[in-house]
Amino acid sequence: MLRSLNDKQWDRCFALTDPKLRADNRLTPEEHAENLACFMQVHGSIRPWHVKISLHLEGAKKQRDPRPFAFVYIIWQDKRNAFQMFRDRWVEDNGRWYTRVAGLMPDRRAAEGKESA
Repeated sequence: MLRSLNDKQWDRCFALTDPKLRADNRLTPEEHAENLACFMQVHGSIRPWHVKISLHLEGAKKQRDPRPFAFVYIIWQDKRNAFQMFRDRWVEDNGRWYTRVAGLMPDRRAAEGKESA
């Protein structure tokens, strides 16, 4: 996914989004691409520094979505060499893994070197 993001291959990024989020056009390829392009403009390429994955192959019995899932944590550096962190939930659907993140919101204040409130 990070390679597709860094290469600005928005269609590949969209294809890795949970099919349930894509169902009924709740998330369109155009919205998704626009959001990712804005994120990349603010932060630049993602340079992963550390990845941690917590697998839950049995799913969550108390959740509405019983599919197997994983929490993925990625510590990365942006174009200013500032450290950032993604916290992402992935789900398994028909033997493939998909992200539950529908879009990335850029932290413009951090990208401009300003402290957040």
